[in-house]
Amino acid sequence: MGNGIEDWFERQQAAKQNRLDKCQNKRAFTSEAEARAHAAADRAQFGDRFTPYRCDLCGDWHLTRSDS
Repeated sequence: MGNGIEDWFERQQAAKQNRLDKCQNKRAFTSEAEARAHAAADRAQFGDRFTPYRCDLCGDWHLTRSDS
C-alpha cells in the first residue's frame, strides 16, 4: 500500500487530467458575448438551452446544459 499523501496526489492529478481532457473536447469561445451568441444559435437550431461559463482550466468560455 502506498503513502497516503502520494495516493491523494495521484488521485488529484488524475482528476485534473480528466477535466483537462473534457475541456479540450469542448467548443471554446474567447468571450462571454461570443459564447452567448452561439448558445442562442444552438437554441434556435436545436432547441437545447445552453449557459455560458468561464472555464477555470483554460480561461476560455464553454457552454453547458446545466443552469449552474
